[in-house]
Amino acid sequence: MARKRREPRPPFLALPAIAFDTAQDGAIIADVEHWYELIAAALSPEAGLLAVQGDIYRQLQAGAAAALPLDYIVAMADAGHPPADHALRAFIHEHIDADRFAELPVQLRAFAQRALRRPPAAGYPSNAPQVVTDLTRDLAICVLIDQIVASWPDVPKLYSSGRRRSAASYVATVFTAHGTKLTEKTVRRIYGARPTLARRLAEFLMRSRA
Repeated sequence: MARKRREPRPPFLALPAIAFDTAQDGAIIADVEHWYELIAAALSPEAGLLAVQGDIYRQLQAGAAAALPLDYIVAMADAGHPPADHALRAFIHEHIDADRFAELPVQLRAFAQRALRRPPAAGYPSNAPQVVTDLTRDLAICVLIDQIVASWPDVPKLYSSGRRRSAASYVATVFTAHGTKLTEKTVRRIYGARPTLARRLAEFLMRSRA
């Protein structure tokens, strides 16, 4: 009995599975690059400092309704933390310019006297924890990972496999291409630490730099 002749598969079925993955890989990288460009200005260490400084300044403006006690802010500044020191100086100068210095609480007037005898607090040294300077970068990494997974549900979030790159890997690739060297493991650690970020920031700011 003659064997039945096998019909050849259509060309598109003969393509290796990796062809789709490669195409998707390029599309994801393009998306992450676009998202990165939209937030690039907010990713620098200076942006992190300014973000915390701005929040502290708003606390000062809130007065008695502030969630952060004035004593805490003054303690941060006296401990050498730039965001608190710069926010207090700006707030005090605003009152001086408006001829309202006498209306400031006693703690702020006393701080102003101390501030006159020392320069504004400088940035954090490279050997110090970078909780503040890395703040906006770390938040952006978490947002990008979530955005990748929302847009590409088949992409694993944190761990690459033999067939699929993770969202953490894509983020590491784009940040590294823009001069911030990150590995998938580092991005994974940053994402995993997101729930404790607020606590770690508060603990760091209440710790003396001395």
